[in-house]
Formats: sequence, C-alpha cells, structure tokens
Amino acid sequence: MPRRSVLLALGGASLLAGCGDDNAAWHAGGELPDDSHSGDVASPDPAPSVIPSVAPPTPGRCPPIAGAGTPRRGGPQYYLPCKGTQIALTIDDGPDPQYTPRMLALLAKYGIQATFCMIGRAAAAHPDLVKQVVAAGHHVANHTYTHPLNLTKLPDAQIRAELHRASDAINTASGGHQPTLFRAPGGAWSAAVLSECGALGMRALDWSVDPRDWSRPGVQHIVDTILTRTRPGAIILEHDGGGNRDQTLSALAIALPRLVDAGYTFAQP
Repeated sequence: MPRRSVLLALGGASLLAGCGDDNAAWHAGGELPDDSHSGDVASPDPAPSVIPSVAPPTPGRCPPIAGAGTPRRGGPQYYLPCKGTQIALTIDDGPDPQYTPRMLALLAKYGIQATFCMIGRAAAAHPDLVKQVVAAGHHVANHTYTHPLNLTKLPDAQIRAELHRASDAINTASGGHQPTLFRAPGGAWSAAVLSECGALGMRALDWSVDPRDWSRPGVQHIVDTILTRTRPGAIILEHDGGGNRDQTLSALAIALPRLVDAGYTFAQP
C-alpha cells in the first residue's frame, strides 16, 4: 500500500475560512494509514480469544494522543474537541444493501449515532438506504462520487466534479440532506481538495483510529485496535461498503458495548 500524504501547508487565508472551524481540533502531522481498499485480502475470521480492557475516559481532561502532531486550523479534522468522554464513529464507502442495514441495526441497539461517509454513486443507486441512515439520526458525509484512489492526483476540474456530484447525489437520494463534512478517500489531502471542500461549505474530516477493517485483518485485530487505541476525542474509522464487512460488524458488536460501558459517549464531528 502506498503511504498516505498528510497536508502540511494550508494554502492561504481563504482556505482557512473554507475548511476551518474554531470549535474543532485540527491536526496536520504524523503518518496515518490509508483506506484505499485495494486487494481486499481475505483472512480467517475466528472469534477473539482475548478482549483487551478499555482505558476509561477522564471527564474534563483529554490526554495526549500519540502521533497527534501540531494543531493547525484549516486542515483535516483528526480528533473531536476535548470534552472528556466524547468519541466519534465514522462508517465509509456505503451505502451497501447487505451491510448498511446490519450496521444501522447494531448502532440502534446501543443508541449510537455515527457519521456515514457515502460514495455518491452508491447513494444514487440505493436512495432508500440513504433515507434510512438520515432517518435514524446519523450524519451523511461526502466521500466523493467514485472513490478515486488518490484524489490529489486528479485535475482541479475533476476534483470539483467528484465532490459536487457526490453532494448532489446524496442530497437527491436523501430528500434534502446536504453534506457538511467531506472525507477524502485514503485521507489524500491537498490545497486543491481542501479548497473545493470549502467552496461547497464542507469541513474536511479524517480519523485517528484505523483498524484497517477494509482489508479484513480478522475480528481480533479490529477489536484490539479499537479498544487499545481509543482515547477521548478519537475519531474511529470503519466500513459498511467496498467488500465483505462481516468482520467489521462482528468486531463492532464486541467493541461498541465495551466502549459504552467504559464511559465513552458518541458524538458526531
């Protein structure tokens, strides 16, 4: 897998106004894994033999997160604002007729609201699922129209088309929901991508906890990563589309109630 690029320069004051947010925690440093989904390698899926303990949150105090980098306004959001117990769950690459309904049922069981980062053409193909996600109180974010592997390598006009078409498709499929968040596939950010994000009135959303569930590394790996790396302010990346997501659902069925029992609360970015 290619290493993902992390934005270090913001491209001027207009960019800050477009994708900045005084209430968000912005970080632009460190290496973060991508979610480009190539290969989708299958692996055995045994039940976890050991479930790690969860570090409980400390209300009113957010401990440092390893690799957080230097806070910067205007770049992608990797963490929530520091409110002690809050974390976020984000679900990418849907909607999918097989896995999105199961994801919705699992989230409803634990009263968790998430952010679904949807591919525009999938939203256009399954408008009923988009409506179900919105009706359940979840946020729908723009994740491009076709999920290009590296958005930063495209001409500006094509970047613009990917974002605009996705927002239009989500708006039409949902019956009026306009995305206010944008996630670049693979976390591929550039000044041009952020500029188009801001032009559509969206904030750039990234993540801080990535179990690489898209590659199907096994339920144990997904559970371990979520439970050992989640801290207050974490934004967790999972998937309901792009391939077989049985491992993801099995892992979340284990990890989510443990996070809730430990005292974490789920918020949308």
